[in-house]
Amino acid sequence: MKLLELCLSRGFGGLELYAEKVIRYYHHRGLPCIPVVSKESLLDTRLTQADIPHIYSNVINHYFPLLAAWRLARLCSTENISTIHIHWRKDFPLAVFTKLFCDLPLRLVYTRQMALTRTKNNWYHRFLYKYVDCYLTITKKLENEARRYLPIKPDTIHLLYYGVPESKQLDRTICSNYFEEHDLQSNVFIVGLFGRIEYGKGQHLLIEAITKLITDHANIQVAIIGHVMDKAYYENLEAMVAKAGLDLQIRFCGFHQEPTSIMGCFDVVVLASYAETFGLVLPEAMRAGTAVIGTNSGGVPEIIQDGDTGLLFSPGNSDELALCLKKLLDNPELHEKIAKQGKAFADENFSEEKHFNMLDSYLMGD
Repeated sequence: MKLLELCLSRGFGGLELYAEKVIRYYHHRGLPCIPVVSKESLLDTRLTQADIPHIYSNVINHYFPLLAAWRLARLCSTENISTIHIHWRKDFPLAVFTKLFCDLPLRLVYTRQMALTRTKNNWYHRFLYKYVDCYLTITKKLENEARRYLPIKPDTIHLLYYGVPESKQLDRTICSNYFEEHDLQSNVFIVGLFGRIEYGKGQHLLIEAITKLITDHANIQVAIIGHVMDKAYYENLEAMVAKAGLDLQIRFCGFHQEPTSIMGCFDVVVLASYAETFGLVLPEAMRAGTAVIGTNSGGVPEIIQDGDTGLLFSPGNSDELALCLKKLLDNPELHEKIAKQGKAFADENFSEEKHFNMLDSYLMGD
């Protein structure tokens, strides 16, 4: 198998992170993989920093990218590419026309990571989807949406959960250094929230929940970890903290280059997003042995079995989030049970090794 990994998206969220992860995986294994990205995109920057060779493509018309497809088809013929793997919906037509223009047979694998909200059954989509050899979805919810909305052969649709690495043994020195750097106390209940700082990630809900809890539970602190994507929102969060007098309890810790290295330091990790297609931070924290709380929406209920592998609260409901935190604070046995069972569930269902073994077979057509 020789793979062309195509992702021209200029964003850098979960979709682009996954594309980078796949590229790094095949590169480090020494397997033939040609990444194709947009010049001066964040994905371009990340691959350059990692010293991973890649090439550029530019598309003017995403619906009929004929010139770009012809060029990619020539590359595929020259390099004996056997499979094109795509992630971004706007790259779909480019991949299809590349397959049509190529002199060699090409396998087209599409990993769908974003929600589907409407039927796509017009002539154009019927034309595109008949060239898909394998359509991978990252949740059962997405799998059901694909079967409902898309003009695609049912036997080409497969569920493939994200995989996360096995957690390394926790280095308490890393924890103590991180806590000291951000004025966090090791002898209190510490909550971590990892994610870009923007409204949809729900950091304000956690602040509201802590405001409700603090009078009865003074032994709690929060670390909000991530890039500031919305400055006005971040300033509102700071104002909320100051107004509630929670400057000592709630710390804004900025971006962390390797968040999985510190997830095991926390008593609980919260995902407060209003809508998350998957919620990768949850299995990462679970495999680190940390209890999790997440929003009951998107793919999260496939990761968290409420009261068993984690706790769920309704989207946007800080009262329910406060109750979830209170349950874990008041019941150490429940906290320990959820952390232990969550780890076992994540180890079984979200193993990185299992994920890539399955991905290999789908890309090769086994």
